[in-house]
Amino acid sequence: MTEPGIHFRIPFFQEFIEMSISIQTDVVTNIPCGTCNGTMVYFNKVEVVNKLKKEYVYETVLNYTEDYEKFWITDKLHHEINQFCSKHSLQEIYIDIFDKLDEELIKSLNKDLKIWAPGI
Repeated sequence: MTEPGIHFRIPFFQEFIEMSISIQTDVVTNIPCGTCNGTMVYFNKVEVVNKLKKEYVYETVLNYTEDYEKFWITDKLHHEINQFCSKHSLQEIYIDIFDKLDEELIKSLNKDLKIWAPGI
């Protein structure tokens, strides 16, 4: 772990991975969703804002590689949207409770992140 600035490394013995610890927006597109009555719908775009905490960078990369966002955000978002859709009808998803979808996704993503990846 190094701070910003000029640093030297030994080639072939040290590996360098640059990780961003600023706020990032991940865009997940074309998410399939099967409703409880069997209708398939697609969410064109879902944006997730996240930040990797500086003190957890090493632990997060060690446990989930530098592609932690794919595992904890992209794949997890697909799973959570599918779980949400499988419990509701098309009418409920698009009209009745569409405004609650954000809160449900945030709650379910944060629940697992607090336990398994507290740095995100």
